[in-house]
Amino acid sequence: MSHARNDGGFSLVEALVALAVFALAGVALVQLQAQSLRTLSAAETRALARIVVQNALVDVAARSTPPELGGEAGEAELGGRTWRWRTEIEATADPLIRSVRATAYEGDAQTPVASAQAFVAAQ
Repeated sequence: MSHARNDGGFSLVEALVALAVFALAGVALVQLQAQSLRTLSAAETRALARIVVQNALVDVAARSTPPELGGEAGEAELGGRTWRWRTEIEATADPLIRSVRATAYEGDAQTPVASAQAFVAAQ
């Protein structure tokens, strides 16, 4: 007499393979989300630094007196962070125009996050 075998379910090996596949997919999704968060944080940092730089340039351009040659530095609070900024004002080939370069640093970092250049009237 032969016994009929019930093949209606999964074997243990099939179930373990399926769990391993889902585990790998889960790990990949977690890594993707972590990378997305790092990218978002870096984009936010660059955007805030650009605002600090633009504010420094506007401050120089909006003065009622022409900017003096040399450099200035200061700090700003933006986005819950402390930013250091520096402006360098230099002469150009045209004596009526000055070059202004502004740079922003996050906290005590030595590497600038953003910089921009503008030209303003010297008189």
